[in-house]
Amino acid sequence: MVVRIDKILAANGLGSRKDIRRLLRKEDFRINGTRVTDAGTLLDPEHDALSRNGETLHLRTCCYLMLNKPAGVVTSTADPLHSTVMELLPPPFSAMELFPIGRLDLDTEGLLIITNDGALTHRLTAPKSACIKSYYLETAEPFTENAFTAARIACAEGLPLGKNFTCLPATFERTTSQRVKTEWAFLMHICEGKYHQVKKMVKALGNEVVYLKRIAMGDVTLDPQLPAGSCRELTPDEISILTSHN
Repeated sequence: MVVRIDKILAANGLGSRKDIRRLLRKEDFRINGTRVTDAGTLLDPEHDALSRNGETLHLRTCCYLMLNKPAGVVTSTADPLHSTVMELLPPPFSAMELFPIGRLDLDTEGLLIITNDGALTHRLTAPKSACIKSYYLETAEPFTENAFTAARIACAEGLPLGKNFTCLPATFERTTSQRVKTEWAFLMHICEGKYHQVKKMVKALGNEVVYLKRIAMGDVTLDPQLPAGSCRELTPDEISILTSHN
């Protein structure tokens, strides 16, 4: 795959595109032994040799991170009012031109994938992607057994939200919790990502979400050992799962 040198250097944590234009003028970057100063120069990282001041650079074209988003930060690359998820990334990831796949609400916690792979982002967020997102949630009130049965059936059939939108079939199930009584803790599996969708679905079922955490995207689950506010690189298996999603 042929890419611009400024793009791939940014993807490897050498700075922003602006920083890299400056580096290319000041330092000795060479592709297959030929000096490069133009940020638009193309190279194939699988076949071309790139060096910086005489040292070979081992490049990757894309970066994939798992972030355990805490409440209180926005899923954005920049925001004038709140801290963003990008501010949680440590070096060298903080210097890369990365972005989140999809969004989580300000008060929602959990799994967020951060990358610079635009094709993957489009594939996982496209309306027809059918990538299952799984959420753990707690409600303001318990569901009686009859109410829960009705709610589960309504979700499975496609829950109407207002006059103009009906959710695609979703799964609603009970789960155990260490935080609250078991009858107040649930899992919701949806294949869409509409604005406040899980909260709106629970409200349509006659209850209210008081805690929400995304725990999986497809078959990639949130690492239970990853503290809130921390990130790690995806494993090769996790990357393969996401990139093979159709």
